[in-house]
Order: sequence, then C-alpha cells, then structure tokens
Amino acid sequence: MSHPLGALADNLTAYAIYATAQSEMRRAYALIDAGDLDAAANEVESAAHAAEVLAKASTELDRIAHWRRVATARQHFVDQLKAEQVAA
Repeated sequence: MSHPLGALADNLTAYAIYATAQSEMRRAYALIDAGDLDAAANEVESAAHAAEVLAKASTELDRIAHWRRVATARQHFVDQLKAEQVAA
C-alpha cells in the first residue's frame, strides 16, 4: 500500500481494510444468529483475506505475526462454520 501522500495514506488504507473486516465479522455473527451459516462463512472468509492483506502490507514483525494469527483464526472459524453446515 504505497501512496504519493506517504504514511498517512497508507495508515488510512489499512484502517479502511480493518474497519471493513470488522463490519464483515459483525455481519457474520448476525447471520449465524439468523441461521445462515453459508453466508456467515463467506463474510468470515472475506475478513480472513483482509487480515492476510494487512499482514502483507505491514512492515513491523509483530504486526505481521498478529495479522497472520488473526487470518488463521478466522479461517479456522470458516472451517468450523462449513463443518456445522454440513452436519446440519
């Protein structure tokens, strides 16, 4: 995420990705409550992808590790939702 405006633009872009992923997770929980596990899995999968993007865009090792853990946890959640859907 490189931009002519520099670090400020990079930070704003990262925040936009983060905020979108958080919205996707909130939608996923609402969809789970409504019983729509397939749509919830899609939302969580998108949020996991966002975490991967943030990991790739990060320059600090601790942030990279953090976003990779988030992506892994979200992907595990996707797998659980899909397994639950198959079992239902």
